[in-house]
Amino acid sequence: MEQIETVVVGGGQAGLSLSYHLARLNRPHVVLERGQIGQSWRSERWDSLMFQFPNWSIRLAGYGYQSDDPNGFVHKDEVVRFLEDYARLTKAPIRCGVCVAAVRQRPQSPGFLVETSDGTFKTDNVVAATGSFQDPLIPGVHAELPKSIVQIHSSAYRNPQQLPQGAVLVVGSGASGVQIAQELNESGRKVYFSIGRYRRTPRKYRGRDIYWWFGALNIWDRSIERYPDLKRGSVFTVSGVGGGRDIDLRRFPEEGITLLGRMREIAHGRITFADDLEQSLTLGDAWFADLLEQMDDYARQHGVDLLEEAAPERPPSHDVGREPILELDAAATGIATVIWATGFRYNFNWVKVPVIGASGEPLQQRGVSPCPGFYFLGLRRMFNLRSNLFEGVGEDAAYIAKHINARKPADVLCNRLR
Repeated sequence: MEQIETVVVGGGQAGLSLSYHLARLNRPHVVLERGQIGQSWRSERWDSLMFQFPNWSIRLAGYGYQSDDPNGFVHKDEVVRFLEDYARLTKAPIRCGVCVAAVRQRPQSPGFLVETSDGTFKTDNVVAATGSFQDPLIPGVHAELPKSIVQIHSSAYRNPQQLPQGAVLVVGSGASGVQIAQELNESGRKVYFSIGRYRRTPRKYRGRDIYWWFGALNIWDRSIERYPDLKRGSVFTVSGVGGGRDIDLRRFPEEGITLLGRMREIAHGRITFADDLEQSLTLGDAWFADLLEQMDDYARQHGVDLLEEAAPERPPSHDVGREPILELDAAATGIATVIWATGFRYNFNWVKVPVIGASGEPLQQRGVSPCPGFYFLGLRRMFNLRSNLFEGVGEDAAYIAKHINARKPADVLCNRLR
């Protein structure tokens, strides 16, 4: 049995960030990664994915992405290379190809036992840095689709060529759903797109990227405790494709994509949708108008280097001259594939410690669980909107590292109890 003070589970941006901060505090630790560094970027993203934030935003503690085009957008493979470079430069004690089977509390003493494919670790602290994107979340209605229709989750989508010939129904209007729908449409496929919560957002405004604007307006730093509504749905959708794109769903019909409301039911090959498409688009427009007003107010108050710019043109309402589609016959429309871009759910089945709620949600406050010595890191919106982004995860990692540094080793606590 190997003994070490802290075991970090996950070798992506979260685990590597924590390793950096623990090393600066001279705290012994090991990072265990089930695959390779940045495994989810390698195996759970489509082939053409471009990072949705500008190159200058790709930075972890002590190191930033090196690029001749700081305002450009890189391919996902470059993100993997950045993580590999970071692990090498920081000399992270990472062990790849090690799967964690279970984490248990040590019997009759503080600390934990971490059971892995490479043996068992005895440790004082465990940090689950496996992120939020774990098990694909697919609605139960999927079972009602005809067996002839291919169904895949967005995490398994790679390119249009992997799909059978025919039309595609994409369900879910987050970043993945939007970009996959556009790629399929541009490849010549007929695309039906079922959307939910949507907030129209400009890629750039007054010469600055939306990532910069979210920082200037302190949106990134809004805490989940003060703004609980931030836990619901996507806050915004933009794309890094083609040097960066605005995502305006009202223009999708002009491009040939058929917009639909939320999926409701499937029966006998017929798929029904809620009559809420125009409502979703209108709410997205309202968010857009409010955001423009905030940006213009900021420009008036701090107008250094901010260009004058007219508000982007708004296309006509989607419902002008047409009735919403509330039902599709899968066979008649030629739908051969359904792509579920419906997000993920947590899977902490390997955590045998009382830190998981009844719904599978991690119990934590900024990563600190109710069980002394057990932590979470890299969760989506764990503390604020940046908690699973490169910059934000580093801040949370520093917080957890300080918390670990302030703890007494479990063996010392055990001896005192005796």
